[in-house]
Amino acid sequence: MSSNLITIKDIPKIEGHLTVNIELENNIIRELRVEATEGIRILEEILKGKNFREIPDITSRMCGVCPVIHKVTSTKAMEKALEIELPERLEYLRKILVIGGHLQSHILHLFFFVLPDLLGYESVLSMLPKHMNDVKRALKMKKLANIISESIGGRAVHPITPVIGGFSTLPTKQKLESLLKITKEFKKEALEGVNLLLSLKAPTFERKTNYVAINREREIPLLEGNISLLNGPSFSPEMYQNFIRGIKVPYSTAKHYVLKSDNNSYMVGALARLNIGYKYLSDTAKEFSKTYGLKFPSYSPFMNNIAQALEILHFTDEVITLIEDLLEKPPSKSKVNFKIKEGEGVAATEAPRGLLIHHYKINNHGRVESANIITPTAQNLRNLQEDLKIYVSQILNLPKDKITLEVEKLVRAYDPCVSCAARFLKVEFA
Repeated sequence: MSSNLITIKDIPKIEGHLTVNIELENNIIRELRVEATEGIRILEEILKGKNFREIPDITSRMCGVCPVIHKVTSTKAMEKALEIELPERLEYLRKILVIGGHLQSHILHLFFFVLPDLLGYESVLSMLPKHMNDVKRALKMKKLANIISESIGGRAVHPITPVIGGFSTLPTKQKLESLLKITKEFKKEALEGVNLLLSLKAPTFERKTNYVAINREREIPLLEGNISLLNGPSFSPEMYQNFIRGIKVPYSTAKHYVLKSDNNSYMVGALARLNIGYKYLSDTAKEFSKTYGLKFPSYSPFMNNIAQALEILHFTDEVITLIEDLLEKPPSKSKVNFKIKEGEGVAATEAPRGLLIHHYKINNHGRVESANIITPTAQNLRNLQEDLKIYVSQILNLPKDKITLEVEKLVRAYDPCVSCAARFLKVEFA
């Protein structure tokens, strides 16, 4: 690295390839760029002309880290286009499936990528043998979370049972009873794991920004609700284009997003969800929050990982409640009938990393005419870039290797999924 340029290439312990370039002039940041360097994916173009039934399976392959939420969100958007309404009990099953995906993702990120940072290790492997029990616990939690997804979705990665109109098959009573036991076992491990995470000190840094998440009364929703700004209005998913816009930048294969109202960046993800819906956290998660003196809303991006840890407890409690309800009153049918017709559907959900939007138009033959997918990481890139400008300016007195590590920590706090975000056709810039 030259004295005027710091390049942190292919930041480790995240999904995909992300590079941060920092140009300095007289020890002042002249320019800082967050560059998504994944190969361009023209997914929306590939979807055009495809039969509507194919779309959820294709879009779930955007990434192996969060395939569950992509499949369910795509399915829901198609259901809206076809004016399909699911019975409540089938919605319960979808919630359990999606929560399983969130738990898988949060565990992988927090215990295998973030925990080594907090404990001062290079990787989870270097934590051995001193932290053998912590690593074993994390592996067990990941295995149990996989079972939650597999029990409802048919397999742990790229689920096969969710279909437009419901499910191809339903879990048996015996499987739900087994899943309830597994989820309670998972909770025991999660209590220990989250306690460890919250007991460790994260870097101190704040920058006021706006936060955007799905909002709904009496819950921290993942699948239904209006889109809400912490400091601003709420609006229906169908109105998203009136409030956010994408910006193509010449140095990144992923768009950046800003709010149309003020052209400012915003953050999505677990921190946004708790900043907006903290009062609906489960009692277990709230007790941990009180024990460690956590306050929301918070303007520290490092608190995103703390919010993810609290979500593990909250969503585990929700799964237990949902399964108990389903055992008391199971679904009466696996799917609903519908007719193919011309339509347009928008689904806004919460992926592990934040607000996810799928938007499709289909013709009366059920063929896709247009598609638009906005991922959480793409929405976060501009805000991450703005955070880094301030954070790095505060630590420029440190050696370059220390600056590099701190930049990596802040990037990992956002838990980016770059493969999902890197998607648009090549554009000529004037």
